[in-house]
Formats: sequence, C-alpha cells, structure tokens
Amino acid sequence: MAGKSSNLLLISTNEEEYNLIKTCLRGQRYKLSRSHSEAETIEQINGHGLDLILLDITDKQFNGYKLCQKIHQIPEYREIPILFLTSHMDKRSIMKGFKAGAVDYILKPFKQAEVLVRVRTHLELKDYREKLEQINVDLNKEILRGIQMEDDLRSSKEELEKVNRQLYEKATKDVLTGLFNRRKMMDFIEYEIERSIRNDTPFSIILTDIDHFKRVNDTYGHDCGDAVLRSIAQTFLSAIRKQDHVSRWGGEEFMFLLPETDESGSFTLAEKIRYFIEKKQYQCNNDTLSDITMTFGIAVFQDHPNVDTLIKHADLALYNGKNTGRNKTVLYTEELSE
Repeated sequence: MAGKSSNLLLISTNEEEYNLIKTCLRGQRYKLSRSHSEAETIEQINGHGLDLILLDITDKQFNGYKLCQKIHQIPEYREIPILFLTSHMDKRSIMKGFKAGAVDYILKPFKQAEVLVRVRTHLELKDYREKLEQINVDLNKEILRGIQMEDDLRSSKEELEKVNRQLYEKATKDVLTGLFNRRKMMDFIEYEIERSIRNDTPFSIILTDIDHFKRVNDTYGHDCGDAVLRSIAQTFLSAIRKQDHVSRWGGEEFMFLLPETDESGSFTLAEKIRYFIEKKQYQCNNDTLSDITMTFGIAVFQDHPNVDTLIKHADLALYNGKNTGRNKTVLYTEELSE
C-alpha cells in the first residue's frame, strides 16, 4: 500500500473503541473516519472511496449483520473488505459474520499487532485483486488488438500466476501459524462430505484446544504465546499425512480433517500428537515452557446430515475433555449430546 493513504471507516458508537483503533493505527498511512449509525454510514460512504471498513458487530445501536449486507449491495462497495470487531468467539456468531459478508474479524480487547496485521493483510488483498483485474483488462486489450508478442504473453501469464499464488496464500492461510484458516477448512470439510457420501467412506475431524493457554500469555507475554502457537503448528504438520488438513480454527483452537479415517485411526493420531505436545519443551527468550498440554475432541462423519452437526459433535467431545481433566482425547458418542 506504499505511495498512497488508505481510507478506513469505523462503524461504532463507542468513543473508547474509536480511540483505541486510532492508537493501533497511529504512524501508518491510514485515514480513519467514523460513523455512528446505519443512516450515517450509508450517507458517509457514498462517493468517499473507502478501502476498508471496521464494523463493531456487538454495537447495540444497529444490526451489524444487516448493515454489512446493505453495504455490499452498493455497487462501489460490493468487494470492499469488512472486518467485524467482536468479543464473541462462539462459532455461530463467527459463521453468521462470514455469511453476512465479512472477510475477517478482530477479537476484543484489541491487540495493536493483530489490528495492524489484519488491516494490512486485507488492504493488500484488495490491492492485489485490483491489480489482477487491471492485468486482465490490459491483457484482453492487447489480445484483441493483436499486437501482443508471444514472449510478452508468456511473461504476463507468469506474473498472473505469481499474483494468484500470493492471493491464494493470503486468502487461505493464517498469518501467524501458516496453517490453513477457518474459511478454507470449511471448504475442505464441505468437499469431504460430498466425497464421503459418494464413495460411502468415513472421515474424521479433530477439534483441539491448548489447555490454560491464557496462563502462557499472562505469565510469559503474547510474544511467547505466539511462539508456542507457531511451534505447535509445526508439530501438527509433521504428524499428519499428505491427504490430511489442519487449520487454525480460532485463537488457540485448531481443526484437523482426516479423509478416509475412522474412530480408531483418528484417535491414534490425536493421542500421538497429544503425547508430542505434552513432552515438548518450548523456548522463548530466556524461558523454557514444558507444561503445555492439549485436549482433543473427535467426530466421525458417517450419518451426519451436515457440516454444522459434525463440528458440533467434535466440539461436544472437546468440551467433555475440558470438563473431565483436560490433556486427553475424547471420541464423540451420542451420550455426550444427551
């Protein structure tokens, strides 16, 4: 985004929140304005060339989900990135936000580094998308005119592929861990459900969470917490098969997708990873952390009607593991629902 300022809009009635966001963005080439209501927002965005919107979904003065949809109905802002500000980490709220058109969310209380990274990432994605569209327009013009040389076409194709790879990485990967993000994992699960039904084969998902992770951040600082998350992500990647997928589901929570894997196979993998994590030591500055553990909840797709039910069952198994001592693997059974 070098060379020009980006125009950002915060939709919130919370003055303290506005000042916090301003502080987080201080020193950057961003111009932050603010609106307090749906009517003021629609009036303010018309003709102002905004680049990104921060929308407080917890503000009770307006319906943030409907406002998000209404903004995207304006032709000029059909593709504008909207980031929800929320204190809710429940899956229902997050999925509702994505369905309404949000591209990401920032969890309260704000962390300056996270605000900067998420804002910068989505502004860069917007910039890449616009550049890609311009490349396509220019390329089509040259083809129609018949004056583009073969070498130039090959060069443009390579550049286009490079941009596409960059876009794919930014759109599908978690910035901190390098794992797939939640949105991409949902795509994988939806595809695997169709394949499982077609081939009459099971598959498993594992939902896992770091036990007492808040203590790590409170005791050693968020930099150490981030280092632990990155290290655990590498442990995951070294333990799974090529056909498996793992994503950062949110915060210190992760999701595994294991194609053609039943209860026994998924339980064995979860226990293997749990053992690795429990025995591993983590270095951060001058500190050595050796008491990191994780709890795992497993659900197997066989007769599940949809992806929400499957994830709910994995979450129930994880919840049971958390409530019965942590640092364990729990396989979903119907008794957990009861």
